[in-house]
Amino acid sequence: MASQSAVGQARASLTSRQREFLDALAAELALRDPQGSFLDQVDDPGLLARQTADRAVDSAQAWVQHLGPMYDVEGVRQLLGGPAAPVSRQAVSKRRGLLALTTGSGRVVYPAFQFVGGSPLPQLARVLAELPEPVVSRWTVASWLVSAEPTLDEARPVDLLAAGQVDAVVRAARAWAAALVQ
Repeated sequence: MASQSAVGQARASLTSRQREFLDALAAELALRDPQGSFLDQVDDPGLLARQTADRAVDSAQAWVQHLGPMYDVEGVRQLLGGPAAPVSRQAVSKRRGLLALTTGSGRVVYPAFQFVGGSPLPQLARVLAELPEPVVSRWTVASWLVSAEPTLDEARPVDLLAAGQVDAVVRAARAWAAALVQ
């Protein structure tokens, strides 16, 4: 169970809309379970809280808003080979330098930001090599690529890659990975 100070700190950082939601949720709980007998039977309140949050905030939609559109394997096949000669599914899955993300349902998707003019970003493989999966998840790497990076003067790594500034992005990725393993 979370400590009272941790709960207080978390509540203090909430937006007014989040506080409004929590107040409404508390009011509904008071109406539906006035004595708390239902919640007394819950083995893992944290799990129930996560499930409630999952229903309130679709994390998949949040990722799409943050990362932008995604291609499935079929879309990447068409993109890389063109409509007349798409590359094979196996060629897509084995292609180095593509950032593949596995969804909670096991589906593999490819963020569209890694393609420019129908081709993969040049040298993305070098950046990905600096951020191996055991150190950082592919979803976190995708987020890093599209977020303002302080060590790159608040530029997004993906934009610098598209502009050909590969070495700077590789150095930033290397430094980030080193900080993660400390």
